[in-house]
Amino acid sequence: MTTPETPRGPGRPRDTAVEEAVLTATIELLTEFPSADEVTIAAITTRSGISRAAIYRRWSSREELLAAALDSVRSEVKTTITGDLRVDLANSFAVGMVDVTGASGDLVRKRIVLGLQNDKVREASWQQHVSRRRVHLTEAMSEAQAAGTLDSSVDTDVLIDLIVGMSYYQFVVRGPSTADGADDRVRTAIELLWRGVQPRD
Repeated sequence: MTTPETPRGPGRPRDTAVEEAVLTATIELLTEFPSADEVTIAAITTRSGISRAAIYRRWSSREELLAAALDSVRSEVKTTITGDLRVDLANSFAVGMVDVTGASGDLVRKRIVLGLQNDKVREASWQQHVSRRRVHLTEAMSEAQAAGTLDSSVDTDVLIDLIVGMSYYQFVVRGPSTADGADDRVRTAIELLWRGVQPRD
């Protein structure tokens, strides 16, 4: 039987038990401790039962592990393309705002704070997680440009920054509760942005 510490043979798929145990332990510690500085590799090995060597085989640094753990609990905004990208973006990001609440919301806030405090965590979060999630949005916007529903001169990377940044503002500054109208503000903001990126005659 393969255990979390059993070495993989050639060509065998990675056993996810180690990743799950380490990420779960890291999330628990991040939730329990007021400061991420207390979430050390030693504390993670004690909580997870996974050795330091096994952890470092999967994450090259403590910061990379913290970024992975904090990213693993986020409510991912998934954009399902139905043919009208404007509507799809509005629906996806509005729903995403409602999902970022409770314990998950606390960890998202901790990820933001930790990213501001620690450049290595911020860089790991961007390189390993955030930038990769933007790929499907970039592809969808490129398809919209090819179809003529989005101005071909628009920098799609900047447009994604605007939409995501606006959503973060609603969550961080104003709060995500539906009673406060965060989802409606997200929809309205995307409508306004979309008007400015329509093809010019």
